[in-house]
Amino acid sequence: MKYKKIFVVSPPFYSHFNPLLVLAKSFQEQGAQVTVGCSIEFKEQILKENLAFYEIDISSNKNTGTSEDTVQPDTERMRLEEFFESTKKGAVETLITQSRHRKADMLYNPQELIDKIKTIDDSMDVDLYVVDILSYSVTLSLYFLGLPFVTFCPPHPNTIPRDGRYFNVPKSWPEAITVKEEDLKKLKQVSTQTQQEFTEVFNNIISENKSIKKIGNAFSLVSEIAVIYNYFDFNNIEKSEESPKELFIGNSFEAVALDEDWMEKIETKEQKIMISLGTFLSNRKDVLEKLILSARESHPDALLIVSAGSHAEELKKYSSPNTIIEGFIPQVALMQYVDTVVFHGGCNTLTEAMYHGKKMVILPFSSDQFNIAYDIEKNNLGRVLDPNNFSTEQLAQAFTELEESSKDNLLHWRNVSRERGADYAVKKILEIE
Repeated sequence: MKYKKIFVVSPPFYSHFNPLLVLAKSFQEQGAQVTVGCSIEFKEQILKENLAFYEIDISSNKNTGTSEDTVQPDTERMRLEEFFESTKKGAVETLITQSRHRKADMLYNPQELIDKIKTIDDSMDVDLYVVDILSYSVTLSLYFLGLPFVTFCPPHPNTIPRDGRYFNVPKSWPEAITVKEEDLKKLKQVSTQTQQEFTEVFNNIISENKSIKKIGNAFSLVSEIAVIYNYFDFNNIEKSEESPKELFIGNSFEAVALDEDWMEKIETKEQKIMISLGTFLSNRKDVLEKLILSARESHPDALLIVSAGSHAEELKKYSSPNTIIEGFIPQVALMQYVDTVVFHGGCNTLTEAMYHGKKMVILPFSSDQFNIAYDIEKNNLGRVLDPNNFSTEQLAQAFTELEESSKDNLLHWRNVSRERGADYAVKKILEIE
């Protein structure tokens, strides 16, 4: 085996850490010696999985549960508030805000990280690093030092802009999200500026090492060995035998048993609807409230299970024997028991729902969610609504259309997901001579 000692570097984001942890465990189960480098908040979880832990901070922004409850520096909290406000103004405003935040959020102390990773490499004799696509400073460090690494892409594959594409600009939009041409032009301008700024920072550092080439686009800098996508190969572009390998794994989570208390809550209900906007977007209490009331009106007898984040107490006035509202729900464990999932289009929830073949209604707010929503719509796997402008009637219609639509596509991709997973990619990488 060429890669015996593997160092997985995870950002301190709950939604990225979890799939990376599953990948790390898979490497270890296949016989590699694995260390996970992350901030101290995740130490206990890493050690619990019998993986080695190495403390390293690679981002000033953290999300270790629900974003509002995570202890943040004031500057990070202000940026989060600005982000949440932008989501109320629509897709383009949100993406522009995110693009402007990228440098502060994701280009964290690159010079310092180069020194830290050199220390790790000198002391641990690592054979292969695994780095999250959003950990740009880590990717830069590994490239600068000439160290072998694999890129892990938990969000949509278009997060890595291919030739002619813009960073943080959806390739296609779902029908429910209307975008004016002048707004799209503005978004592309901001994206181009962010891309140029990032690339300039990268190349200023790269120029200190005469043995490596400058790059054309910092957001497109990925491994020369393999890129692992926690996604589905909807466009049939996988390159599992070429270099770099492009591997679509379909899911990177582990099944969890539902406890007895929850089983008692759900077992008597024939139809179950889950509402979950993820760790960040559960901040949008107004959307959660509207979803609860609308779903309750169209499906009075169904069991609603709502993940409400820090707004749970405020929303519990809508609780009833048919409506469970909690700050945190055991989503992975619950997924196999629900019929329909109403969510924001985040990749983790998507892959969990697809693995279990669940009907989906997506309300995309930000980031890669528009690309994901478009793919689900295009492949007739779910329905898409505008989170800021949907009506009770539109949600009811989406539910009805899901009931009437063919289940064949969902069944096909459910089977693909179950055949893949982290083990699929790990085996392909460890086979490299």
